[in-house]
Amino acid sequence: MNATRNALQMLPEGGVLSVIQVDPESNGELFSLMMLRYLLERGETVFLFLYEPFRVFENNAKNVGLNVREYLGKNLQIFDAFGSVYHLPRREKGIHQLSGYLDDSVFIIKLREWAIRTLGLGGWNDVWIFTYTSTGVCKLFRRPYLACRMIWAMREILSEKTGNRGTVLTLSEPECPEISDLAYVTSDVVIETHVVNGKRIGIVTKGLNEGEILELFGGD
Repeated sequence: MNATRNALQMLPEGGVLSVIQVDPESNGELFSLMMLRYLLERGETVFLFLYEPFRVFENNAKNVGLNVREYLGKNLQIFDAFGSVYHLPRREKGIHQLSGYLDDSVFIIKLREWAIRTLGLGGWNDVWIFTYTSTGVCKLFRRPYLACRMIWAMREILSEKTGNRGTVLTLSEPECPEISDLAYVTSDVVIETHVVNGKRIGIVTKGLNEGEILELFGGD
């Protein structure tokens, strides 16, 4: 997994990497899932914020050879924002949800309370934080920019409670441009994904490796 490993190696300890899918055909989301697979197979602990239906996430993960259930409840923990907002309870070990009435403000309050109450009891150390996908916030909330900023604050709680190895945000720019702008500002490394001459590539547009081009699925 040369491209995925190289991308993760660009990230400073505790830093933020955003994979921004500029071209919908570039499969930037799948590239992010390949990074997730790489970390899980290496035995790293990952806490994933899920803003899409669990089935969509699970099926897309299978496309890159990742069986989510093999790691769920072990070194993969999921906060299911989508299932919480739409009241779709999941009982699997390793999936966390909020219950009751949830609008933008209530969701943030309950999420903060849950994080403070729960994360310190999890016994998780040196956690990687992932999102799938951050632009799903635009589908769930009336004020996505504000919601995303407040949810972003949860990263600080995670870092305090568990220790943060790094954060990987996955976004699709055409679906929610305003969130892409926020991610760009808050990230240490940004990789934009495009299709050029029939090849799916990632262009590093922020970070020490700015200008470097990755062939996303070459040899992976």
